[in-house]
Amino acid sequence: MLQTFPVQDLSRISARLHDEFSALSHRCVERCVSDTWNCAEHLGITVTPHLVERVAREHLAAMVKSVPPSPHTAPRTGTALFTGRRAIPEPR
Repeated sequence: MLQTFPVQDLSRISARLHDEFSALSHRCVERCVSDTWNCAEHLGITVTPHLVERVAREHLAAMVKSVPPSPHTAPRTGTALFTGRRAIPEPR
């Protein structure tokens, strides 16, 4: 059975999560919250704002952690530096 909650619930959840995940766009956070809500409904789970916020938070955290590192970061210890001519082992 389809359950609906006031749109205000989705807006509040999105606002709280956007404050927490400010690196992501507001639209991205809103979409994640909406998708989480719809997915739970589709699976027949009793949807509550608390559940949606918890699941969306986990998904957003995974999104933030999966961003590739900047190309300007220093190489890790034990890696080789590439100078254009040959790979030189990094000093230890």
